Amino acid sequence: MINKTITIGKKFLGHELVSGTAFVFAGSITGNVLAFLFNLFLARSLSYADYAIFASLLSVITLASIPAGSISTVIVKFATRFFSRNEIDKAKAFYGESAQLIFVIGVIIFIAFAVVSVPLKNFLHIESVWYILLVGINVAFVYFIALNSGFLQSLLKFPYISFLNVAGNLAKLLFGIFFVVLGFKAFAGLLGIFAMSFFGLMLGFFPIRFLFQKKTSRKESIPKKEILTYAIPASIAVLALTSLTSVDVILVKHFFSAHEAGFYAGLSLIGKVIFYFTAPIPLVMFPLIVKRHSIGKNYVYLLFLALFLVFVPSFAVTIFYFLFPSLVVNIFLGGRDYQEIAQYLGMFGIFITLFSMLNVCVNFFLSIGNIKATSIVIFGAILQIILLTLFHANFAQVIQISVAVCLMVLVGFLWNFYRLLKSL
Repeated sequence: MINKTITIGKKFLGHELVSGTAFVFAGSITGNVLAFLFNLFLARSLSYADYAIFASLLSVITLASIPAGSISTVIVKFATRFFSRNEIDKAKAFYGESAQLIFVIGVIIFIAFAVVSVPLKNFLHIESVWYILLVGINVAFVYFIALNSGFLQSLLKFPYISFLNVAGNLAKLLFGIFFVVLGFKAFAGLLGIFAMSFFGLMLGFFPIRFLFQKKTSRKESIPKKEILTYAIPASIAVLALTSLTSVDVILVKHFFSAHEAGFYAGLSLIGKVIFYFTAPIPLVMFPLIVKRHSIGKNYVYLLFLALFLVFVPSFAVTIFYFLFPSLVVNIFLGGRDYQEIAQYLGMFGIFITLFSMLNVCVNFFLSIGNIKATSIVIFGAILQIILLTLFHANFAQVIQISVAVCLMVLVGFLWNFYRLLKSL
């Protein structure tokens, strides 16, 4: 019995989804610790005014980089398909044409930031347009990194992805410290981010360098129409999914007082710990399913395994939130007046648990190219915006609406999955 249990345990831990998730999770945790040290160093080394400049510009970079996630999804989908079918020439052609498109996007992004540099500088009360221009360069780099990361993900290079996460954040920390010592003030933070992006981009080329070394006798064509037909609705679905855990914070900021909005932002920060713990699972699952689907192998069980791996830790953390909300608020936010949000923490955990499972479902249907099924998340995002605009009496109502919408969308996905099983 013991030997059988050990054998089952080894098979479980050795599964590509489990081992890949473990690598990505380890890299994410280490990278997040280094990122925390980077922000902590800047907060303690810069003046309040300079750190406020960096924090506001970091938010701009984050918002402007959201579409890169949509691009990465498209890249992983088709690159994985080409590699799984050993169509290396098509993979090379796909990389080349994607690089050209992303270069154009990068130039447009930089020009856009240059155009709005003066009004954005005035809006943020920053003294120099060079801050805005450096933000534009950093955002452009994010899109280039999305290309290499997508190809690494499609090749299932999860240990290397983990290494890049750690190496990039380490470079950001070291260069940030270096430029602060040199007296670059808020520029030091942006230059640290640039260093992370630059090293991440350069190191990301190594595992895919065989694409550039391979010589082809003729130019390989790629299914541009199919890629475009997939890319547009897939990008919208990814953006709609992102909206489910960001629009609530935005609307609370609009409808509630600044004091209350700060409380809700703290609540959202703690609640999203569940998502950060489980986010590597669909990231690893996506190329595995694309690979199996492309070569006709069984892929359905991967959804069950991914949902299980997401649900177990999410459920455990949510129960902890219900049992010890005050302790959690003390640990993350230092208690104080933030204790007012403790009563909502368990319910918010349910919201993020449902969202994390939705994240798995959306990635599953995108991985098999079933774009129609993902339209329900777009409907859910729109419904959430409408309901929160109409009903926002208190935090409980806001969270209950988000829970109800996510539950409805999740049921819709599971129904679509049931129909898929019947058709197989």
